[in-house]
Amino acid sequence: MKNSYICTKINVFMKKLTTYLGLFLILIGTIALIATRFSTLSTHNSLLVAGLLCILSGIILHIRSIKHESNF
Repeated sequence: MKNSYICTKINVFMKKLTTYLGLFLILIGTIALIATRFSTLSTHNSLLVAGLLCILSGIILHIRSIKHESNF
């Protein structure tokens, strides 16, 4: 009984979190790009690509969450 209650609470929390997942990814990608600007990591393209992928996937997830919430 207690295990089911905990799983239900985690499920509700995760559903609330997924609506903001796109915005979190955009923020993480932006921070990654800013970090390359102000540090010595600007010579590594992998961090730049990771920031770009986070931003692009965040945009896609945010658009999907908006479409999922609308009635149209």
